[in-house]
Amino acid sequence: MSAYDSELLESPPQQLDAFVYESGCSEGIDFRTLDVGAVVNVDTKYSHYRLVVLGAERRRALVTGGRLFSESTEVRIEGATAGGSAIRPGWIGVGLRLEMSNGSTRVTTSVVQSVTVDPAPASMVC
Repeated sequence: MSAYDSELLESPPQQLDAFVYESGCSEGIDFRTLDVGAVVNVDTKYSHYRLVVLGAERRRALVTGGRLFSESTEVRIEGATAGGSAIRPGWIGVGLRLEMSNGSTRVTTSVVQSVTVDPAPASMVC
């Protein structure tokens, strides 16, 4: 089951070849490289999400934002998608959608417009 932060997709899913090319060239970040406690701010076409890194290796974060996460909720950052079934694991890319999961529920955002990272406080970095 997928949920979208807009009721309508603004563009049809792209071909797999186009996604692979686009995701390889997309501006963004690899979530798996972040320190615990870092804050990732993701602005999409329709929403803003704040992700606090809980464990980068397992892509765990607390997410707040959008219409589905009014309270902090633990999720797994699945990665970037163009809206189809292809995904670039752990990647949050401008021009692509962010896919997150909470148990068996997957949430796919609208297209990411910008992504910024605030480093973890020094006391949280091991």
